[in-house]
Amino acid sequence: MTFLDRTTDVRRFRHWPGHIEADYIYTSGIAGETFFRELRESGRILGVRCPQCGTQWLPPKLFCETCFRETTDWVEAPATGQVEAASVVHVDAKGKPLDSPEVWALIRFAGFEGGFGHRLLVDPAKARAGLRVHPIVKPRSERVGAITDIVGFGP
Repeated sequence: MTFLDRTTDVRRFRHWPGHIEADYIYTSGIAGETFFRELRESGRILGVRCPQCGTQWLPPKLFCETCFRETTDWVEAPATGQVEAASVVHVDAKGKPLDSPEVWALIRFAGFEGGFGHRLLVDPAKARAGLRVHPIVKPRSERVGAITDIVGFGP
């Protein structure tokens, strides 16, 4: 079938016999590479500022979603963020019960659009929106340049 052909029987596309290969490589891109390199080397969390409208983004983006201008100004995030939402998790990604519950949260930083979904290092009973938290970063010798270089966020 070419782009100019039209389908007359949509039922034909509800099933695909056999296997569809879905191998892919996802890269962090230029902005992500700079973000992760800085996290690995200095333990700092960087975002970007749009030179046109001033919107700051974290995680960083190459282009401002507000005005579509290329972002070129790197800025350090504040030392503390705020929990916007939290969830207590009792099972792992495969559905197996955890030995003890974990808390995961959406953390945002003042002055920045976006945020991080990451582990919250607090007692589940104390997890709440509005909690002020800071990133707890692995020691330099253990960092690899990945989001897991941040162990979690603590109060």
